[in-house]
Amino acid sequence: MSDTGVPAPRLRTFLKGVVYYDNRHVSIECTVRDLSDTGARITFPAPVTVPDAIELFIPQKQRAFLAQVERREPCEIGVSFRDQRSGAQRREIDAAITDRVSALEHEVAALKRMVKMLREKVLPGDAEI
Repeated sequence: MSDTGVPAPRLRTFLKGVVYYDNRHVSIECTVRDLSDTGARITFPAPVTVPDAIELFIPQKQRAFLAQVERREPCEIGVSFRDQRSGAQRREIDAAITDRVSALEHEVAALKRMVKMLREKVLPGDAEI
């Protein structure tokens, strides 16, 4: 579930994954069957026992997720991602970052114009230093 209590949209997938635990000393290959911004359903070819806190790496997406096991079955677990922003929060934060980058780009352009103007006043004969 997202922070708003509304279930995050879950996409059916068939992605190769690797579950890590014990400071990445133990790894188990798996298949990510469902994936959302807030969690995943992971299947294994044989029954497994994993701790409550794991790391899920999905090579195709080049992403690693810290996850909490929420549901267990012999060959399947359901996990929620820890410290992940929901889609709505991500869009709000990304929009704020985009606005800030744009403002900084304008500020840099204004500073470049000011440096050029000062350079022309201080060193009127030199084109470029």
